[in-house]
Amino acid sequence: MNILKNLDALLITNPTNIRYLTGFVGAAPDEREAYVLLTKSQTYLFTNALYQEKAKKLTSLKRLNLLASKGLTFIETSRENPFAKKLAEIMAGCNPAKCLGFEENDLTVAEYQKLKKELIGITLVPTKGRIEELRMIKRKDEIANISAAAKLTDQCFDFILGKIKIGVTETDIAWEIESFIRKNGASLAFSPIVAFGKNSSQPHYLRSVFARGPLAKLQEDLLQTALRSSDIILLDFGAKINGYCSDMTRVVFVGKPKDEWRQAYNTVFDAQHAALEYLHLEGVKAHLPGDVRRSGADADHIARRVIERAGYPTYPHSLGHGVGLAIHEIPRFIARKDRILPKPQPQKDAILLPGMVVTVEPGIYIEGQYGIRIEDLVLIRDNGIEILSVSSKKFTIL
Repeated sequence: MNILKNLDALLITNPTNIRYLTGFVGAAPDEREAYVLLTKSQTYLFTNALYQEKAKKLTSLKRLNLLASKGLTFIETSRENPFAKKLAEIMAGCNPAKCLGFEENDLTVAEYQKLKKELIGITLVPTKGRIEELRMIKRKDEIANISAAAKLTDQCFDFILGKIKIGVTETDIAWEIESFIRKNGASLAFSPIVAFGKNSSQPHYLRSVFARGPLAKLQEDLLQTALRSSDIILLDFGAKINGYCSDMTRVVFVGKPKDEWRQAYNTVFDAQHAALEYLHLEGVKAHLPGDVRRSGADADHIARRVIERAGYPTYPHSLGHGVGLAIHEIPRFIARKDRILPKPQPQKDAILLPGMVVTVEPGIYIEGQYGIRIEDLVLIRDNGIEILSVSSKKFTIL
C-alpha cells in the first residue's frame, strides 16, 4: 500500500498510529505529546524536551514496520519553536511540496487553523485510515504480544472462577480481574464488563463504580444487587502486553440455570461455531484453484442466520472487529445490503486476510432479562484460523 499516494507528505497525529510507526509512547495518551511527518525520503518525530532522551533512542533503533528504510529523525519542539513552525521549516525543505495529508478523524479544528496559517502555499488534504490499514496485518512480534495477552486473559478467567461466590458484587469481580492482570505485569485492554442477571442484557453494560472502603461498600450494597443463588454472569475482559490487547467473553451460571438460558447459550455456541468453521474452511480452500476469499460479512450473516432460525432477535453489533494496539480496530465485519463491491475493500466488505487478528462474538440479548455472548480472539492464517482464546466454552455451572 502506498500511504503517500497523491501526497507529498503525511502528518500523523493519532497516538496509536505514532506508536505503531515509531515506537513512541507518551505519558498521557489523551494529550498531544508527539507528531510524526512522513515524507518520500524521511520520517520525522516531533516532540518536546521532556521526551528528548527517549526520542533519540528511538532514532537509533531499527523499526519493524514498513517505514524502516526511511529512518527516523527527531525534531524538538518548544514554546518558542512550536510544532506548526517546525513543520513549516521541514516542508519548505521538501521541494517541491504542495500537498500535505492529515488524519481527518484526529486533527482538531484549532490545530488545523494553526497549520493553515503557517503552511503557506501548501494544500492540506484530509485522509482516512491509511495507517490503520497497515495495522490490520500484524507482524510476527505483534502476533506474539497479542497471543501473550490472550494467554494471560485465559489464566485470569481460570482464576476468576474461583472468586465467584454467592453474595459477591460485580465490582468485586471486576476488581479481582484488574488485580490479577496487573499483578502479572500487564495492564487492562479495557475496563472489564462484569454483568449479573438482567444486567447481562446490555451488550456494553457499565456497572456502577465505587471507591474501596467501608462507607463505599455500604453505598454499593444499597445500589448494586449481589450475586444470587441462581444467576447468570457475563464476563468480557482482556489484558494488554507491550501495548497489544486481547479480548474475550464468557458466560457462566450459578446454581440451577433456567431452561431458557441453556437454550439461548447453546444457540449462541452454535452460531459462533458456524462462523468459525466458515472462516477456517474458507482458509483451507484458499489453497485450491479459484479465488476464495474469507468475508467478514459472510461470517456475520452465517452467525445471524443460526440465531434467527432459533427464534431469537439478532445481536445489535457486528460479529467482530480487529484487535491490536487498540481494542477496536478495522476490519469490522457485519452483513449489510451494500457489501457487494467491485473489488475487496477491507473497511467496507471486511475481506479477512492472513495476519489479521479479529474477534468472533455473536450474542443473544433479551431486554431486561438476560444476555449471552461468547467471544474468541482469532488469528487469520493462510490455511485456516488459529483460535487464541482457549478458555472453555462448555456450559459451565458453578
